[in-house]
Amino acid sequence: MSNLWQHCRNFYARRPRLAITLLFIAISLATRGFLMGVDILDVDEAMHLVGSWELLRGRHLYVGFVDNKPPLLYVYYALAQTVFGRGMFSVHLLTVLTGVPLIALGVSSFFGHDRRGVIAGVIYLVASAAYLAHDMHSVNCEILMLLPATWSVVVLRDEQRAASPRWLFAAGALLGVAALFKQQALAWLPVLALAAILGPRPSWRFLPARFAAIASGLAVPLLATYAVFAGLGDASAFLFWTIFYNFGYAQQPMETGEILLRIAKYFLPFIAATLGLWFVAPRSWAMLSRYHRLLIASTLVCCLPIVFIGFRMYPHYFVPLYVPLALAAAPYLSRLFTRPLTRWAKLFGTYAFLSLLSFSVANGVLYLSQHEFHWEEHKKVYAKVARVLHADACYDGASMFTWGGPGALFIHSADLAAASRFVGAYSTICGYVPGNWAIRSGRASGANVIRADHWDQLMGDLERNHATYFLDATGVFANWRAFPLKNFPRMTDFVAAHYDLIGTTDGVRIHRWRGCRQHP
Repeated sequence: MSNLWQHCRNFYARRPRLAITLLFIAISLATRGFLMGVDILDVDEAMHLVGSWELLRGRHLYVGFVDNKPPLLYVYYALAQTVFGRGMFSVHLLTVLTGVPLIALGVSSFFGHDRRGVIAGVIYLVASAAYLAHDMHSVNCEILMLLPATWSVVVLRDEQRAASPRWLFAAGALLGVAALFKQQALAWLPVLALAAILGPRPSWRFLPARFAAIASGLAVPLLATYAVFAGLGDASAFLFWTIFYNFGYAQQPMETGEILLRIAKYFLPFIAATLGLWFVAPRSWAMLSRYHRLLIASTLVCCLPIVFIGFRMYPHYFVPLYVPLALAAAPYLSRLFTRPLTRWAKLFGTYAFLSLLSFSVANGVLYLSQHEFHWEEHKKVYAKVARVLHADACYDGASMFTWGGPGALFIHSADLAAASRFVGAYSTICGYVPGNWAIRSGRASGANVIRADHWDQLMGDLERNHATYFLDATGVFANWRAFPLKNFPRMTDFVAAHYDLIGTTDGVRIHRWRGCRQHP
């Protein structure tokens, strides 16, 4: 053992950055690898995966397939499957081996990979794994956004860089790339502006050039992406789904009681899970330079709009907080963890280990057992419906549309093409607004977001594609009981005119296009 330790120390002395990178990959695998083989950790993964399948089929984003997420998300999913093979395992593998360790490497680089930096990277890896895998282990927009967003701050880690137009341009460009994974990355823009102000010679005659460098860097990836969609003739659809739809979604009113309940149900448990970091972080302030102190504090503050936007409080909104928390806690912990270990060091280490262990065991039970838990992802109805469809004579080359429930999970399980650009009945189709309990329970109406042109697009898709299977799952999912098919005569008449009911599986009514091609 002593020889192995000596070899590791020698290797670190010769190739410190490579050694740190390998360490972070090993920790990422140790903390997240046991769930890589789980098909779907979160319903959003199913939607992103189906979107990447449609992209790989040659369909245009926001026209042939629509969702409110930016385009690089689907490109990333498609890239992972191109490299490692079709399916969610490839996306998990790429993220665990590269995405998560590279975020940790950025956190470490903020302190120049010194002792504080390595500890900060380890804190990020351990703390961000010690929560529910549904949100922290899944490959969601936030985790992908966080990689370029983290490095956008890291490239300005010292005041000299903050005065350089070249580095300010790079920071802006990285943040622009981050926004193409999740729009909320732009909440970190004030951090870059503050860095420019804090740089050497902060006189007013230097600031316009610095701000221009950030703005031009930010604009390059955003304008380039817009140019691509404009060249395809899809610019208006791209702008609607990635900007205007999201703005309307965030503006949907929520009851005060629901907001308070969501804070109690989601945000406060997150605070409890990261309490050690919140406790340690202020003790590092005196050990940081003024520049680092303001940069880390502003990053933490700029995470709050990401957390509280729309008051949905989904836990994956909290993912960006781990970076400033790890940076803030590292200086004090680097002093605390010196030999011999003090009582406080042992206490914090025990707390971190038990937190990781507890959540790892809980996540293992939730995702590796065969029990059907409350979450939508755990329902066995998707596999049961898929078995029915696989045995059907019209399955080969078929397509599917689902009314009610997460349509992407049905498509993923059945491995079929989407029959419409709308994978399911979106809010602009039926008024269902995700994350709004008052609307989905029927106490409030979301009818104001329904669009006649989207109905025309949906019906045109189904008619043109002769959608093979039409699933009605409103009776299975409690969130959809306020949106039964009978409340939408246009769709009811279409189904009656073109489909035969071929069976019901666990409450899901399976309709098949009348006269579809039969196979012997």
